[in-house]
Amino acid sequence: MTENVHFCQGCGVQLQSDDPNNKGYTPKSDAVLCKRCYRLTHYGDYQQPVTQLIETETLLKKLSSMDALFLWVIDLFHLEESMIDGLIRHLPQKDIIVVATKRELLPATLSQHKITSMIQQRCKTSNIVPKGIVVVSDFGKDGTADVFKAMDIFRNNRDVVVFGVANAGKSTLINALFPNRLPITVSQFPGTTIDLIPIAQRGYTIYDTPGIEMRNHFLNHLSSDQVKILQPKTSIRPIVYQMSGKQTLIIGQSAMIHIDIKDEVSAVLYLPEGVDVHRTKSENAQSYWDKHTSGKVPYLQKRVELVSHTWKKQDAKTDIVLMYIGFISILGECTIKTQAIEPCEIFVRKAVI
Repeated sequence: MTENVHFCQGCGVQLQSDDPNNKGYTPKSDAVLCKRCYRLTHYGDYQQPVTQLIETETLLKKLSSMDALFLWVIDLFHLEESMIDGLIRHLPQKDIIVVATKRELLPATLSQHKITSMIQQRCKTSNIVPKGIVVVSDFGKDGTADVFKAMDIFRNNRDVVVFGVANAGKSTLINALFPNRLPITVSQFPGTTIDLIPIAQRGYTIYDTPGIEMRNHFLNHLSSDQVKILQPKTSIRPIVYQMSGKQTLIIGQSAMIHIDIKDEVSAVLYLPEGVDVHRTKSENAQSYWDKHTSGKVPYLQKRVELVSHTWKKQDAKTDIVLMYIGFISILGECTIKTQAIEPCEIFVRKAVI
């Protein structure tokens, strides 16, 4: 008899009840979510080893003690990477304004309504109800008036705290808000801001904060020139493929996306210029990977074992997210299998564009 294989409806990983320390673990044989996704869905809490959360916990504890208006800066291009696991637990009943940066990286045809709806939906899954959403572009310069307006409405004589994950654009935003003061150091590398920076302006204080690290940051594993490539400054030009049969997209020396297509699918790649992409028949993928991917961006200095996942595609249009690299939108019926080096995390979501 063939054993039934079940996949987590939250993340797509194969469910298992044998090893609590391994991916896909659930104590219930009939569960539809792994333990990690269950806690994320019901408690807004992302489980990670405590040793990886000490600095983040310390920072969030400090923020939770402050009576302030909080500006949560998120990166529209790296939306999932901008999420802060368990934010509602750390900042309960705080007034939060979402400031979405890097609008210029997304297609100009994407409407403001669509962007706002996308952010609202993602906040809802984390049980966050923001007081408002402001979208900025051009390194924060386009939209500063809306940010000040939101602060004036919701600040209520309090100070303002600007927070978010590393590389979301916090310091860049503050520099755009106050162009006449000494600018805060801005870098493409995570961790530039190492403590709260108070800025006295307009009769109150705005605090810039260190980038929150909720997960293994892929950029930390790459050379400086690759980090610059993966932090684009201009609009992303999508690459479109019409695909049929069994085909594979090879992304640098980081990942292989195997697509088993029932009829025909459209694949739209939103990746920074400079990322190497190769399309091939799946039967030739491993050979190409072994012979031709060395030094293709993004890559590590040493060969790393590939981690495989099979994803259950539930939506007509699905995004394959390569954390800190970009995403691929797949339209059409197919089965998706991914292989990626360990620092490169991959998951699927309902398409955002």
